Amino acid sequence: MLKIGTTYLYTIMKYGYPPKPEDDFRAFEAIAEMGFRYLEMEGLGPEHAANVCKNKDRYKSALAGSGIHVHNFCVVNPDLVSLDGEKRRKAYETFKEMTEIGAELGTETFHLASYTPPVVFEGRAPYQLDGGDYEFADQISLHIPDGFSWERVWEVLVESAAFCADVAKEYGKVILMEPRVGEIICSVDSMLRLLDDAGRDNLKANFDTGHFAAQRENVNLALMKLEGKFANIHIADHDGTTVDHLPVGDGVIDWAEFFRLLKVMNYDGYLGLDLGRKDLEKNLIRSKEFIYRVAGAAGHQVEG
Repeated sequence: MLKIGTTYLYTIMKYGYPPKPEDDFRAFEAIAEMGFRYLEMEGLGPEHAANVCKNKDRYKSALAGSGIHVHNFCVVNPDLVSLDGEKRRKAYETFKEMTEIGAELGTETFHLASYTPPVVFEGRAPYQLDGGDYEFADQISLHIPDGFSWERVWEVLVESAAFCADVAKEYGKVILMEPRVGEIICSVDSMLRLLDDAGRDNLKANFDTGHFAAQRENVNLALMKLEGKFANIHIADHDGTTVDHLPVGDGVIDWAEFFRLLKVMNYDGYLGLDLGRKDLEKNLIRSKEFIYRVAGAAGHQVEG
């Protein structure tokens, strides 16, 4: 059974980056009104994560009242991959606290990002927690600082991913790594290398059609390369030129082949709609209807 839900991008696009708890509660109601039952939640930076912890009972009550199941919980904290050992140690402690909250919310998986390497961006960096709009610049300029070592950056990412996987395993959970354009893990091959180097059986890929397509991967070939190594899907279409996340069916991705391959793989999991800002509610519903048609034609049962 394929289960269609929404990612936290819906809440971010509606209420800003990062949202307040009241924004989350409003988003739960809106998501339920659109007919969705599945959601990916986030602890989005230190302030938002602290608010989720402090208000965990309100979150549990609001989710139950809206009939929404949080199936994936993302702990957003760039210090998880800081080269500063003390910052990383504190981030590890915060991650342990947030996994406890995610488990209380009933999540099935936890979610990581690899973040940008420690370079100096000239202008706006790719992803920000500064209260501004969520956006990604198509053109990015950066300066490589003296003493930069890619080997050290990679070593720290592997250590961090392995640590988080071990914490998640204490709860019997899978940990997911998200590929994002401009970050350390951006491509299929970098994902495969991380999974191998970390060596944790509960560390899997989050398969992201929008980011892989923006990275100029062939999405269906990427799916085959990661067969058996992903445990969640972020789904959006792509126009072949920008990094925009389009409604499913509005871009260049071959969805008939995509869902045929998922059927061959016996994928039985979540599809998190991960769309951009324009006509958001309309496009979420339209994308869900498209998936019902195309996935159904490939022999899938679909709900959500």
